[in-house]
Parts: sequence; C-alpha cells; structure tokens
Amino acid sequence: MWWLSFRDGTAVIVEATSLLHARMVAAIHEIGRVAQFAHGYELSAERAALIPSDCVGRLLSRDDAWRLYDQLELDRPAAVGAR
Repeated sequence: MWWLSFRDGTAVIVEATSLLHARMVAAIHEIGRVAQFAHGYELSAERAALIPSDCVGRLLSRDDAWRLYDQLELDRPAAVGAR
C-alpha cells in the first residue's frame, strides 16, 4: 500500500506494487492532480492494517490526511501542505 501526497496537502492511499504503479493507479482513477504530486512512500504492512478501508482509493483532504498521519504515528512532511 502506498501513500501519495500532493502539494496542496491532500493525499491518497492506494494498493500498488511500486511508487510508479501507485501514481499510475491514482492518475487512471483521476484521484488528485498528477502535476501536483509531491512525494510518496510505501506503508509497512503493520501501518497499512491500521488504515480504515474508507480512506483507501479516495482523495483525502488535508485535514483528513493530517489526522491519519497522527493516527499512524507517521512523520509529517515539513514543506508539503504545512499548516
């Protein structure tokens, strides 16, 4: 499972085999703006198991993404969508 973040602070979580595959899945399903992609990383199996199913495969608002970062105890990106 991959976490993709966008410059406006929104994010999407998708099931994919690589970062490139995750970006393609998001683009094909028109989730987020491809040109606004900031970074992405693979979630460990332990963290992926904690993600609510309704958060997978849809664009998360900046506030939803921040809440999920906190819930998963992830380090927030310093510059992307900072409040």
